[in-house]
Amino acid sequence: MNAARLLDFTRPFNSNHMLQALLAVYVVFWVLMAIEPYSRFNWFLENLLIFATILVLAVTYRWFAFTNMTYLLIAVFLAMHTFGANYSYHTTPLDSWIRVLFHTERDGYDRIVHFSYGLLLAYPIRELVVRTMGQKGFWALALPVVLVLASGALYELIEMWVALIVAPEIGTLFLGTQGDPWDTQHDMELAMYGAILTMLLTAAAAKIGRRHGFRHR
Repeated sequence: MNAARLLDFTRPFNSNHMLQALLAVYVVFWVLMAIEPYSRFNWFLENLLIFATILVLAVTYRWFAFTNMTYLLIAVFLAMHTFGANYSYHTTPLDSWIRVLFHTERDGYDRIVHFSYGLLLAYPIRELVVRTMGQKGFWALALPVVLVLASGALYELIEMWVALIVAPEIGTLFLGTQGDPWDTQHDMELAMYGAILTMLLTAAAAKIGRRHGFRHR
């Protein structure tokens, strides 16, 4: 895969073949994951996040296009969420393997997705911060972590409001607490760890790049 194409954000959509292919693959995957979900209503609620994200990215593309790298990271996260939504984050095919690997009785796929939220989306947030706010250095690395935490907290609140107002009958299933009173805090904690790891890797990559004459913002 061409690194220059991954970092390109200047192409209009009709000539951005990498982004077109990425969108096509995701749409096919989404359709497959829409077949016979564990709970159709819960699946619909979980997919509201996906619909909103794609709508915002599509509407703003003409004025602010991210790099293909960012779109790839966002697509991977949305694919993970799409997979979890099919099973209502309840006993996915991966959970038996996760329980053995981490020696836990809890279905852990949702925790992996929360970690991936920080791991995969801190870089897109950093790109937004750097290109719109002109942030560099420490703040270009710190603000994405802060914004991951803030958006994670907002999402947890939205989950609570939806569970209480829209679908109280499936509240526990939608929230996915699995009896853990600290579930919300653990979810945000894992997202923070993922974001910190990505920013550390980004800083390391930038340092290595500077040694080889590659300028990384």
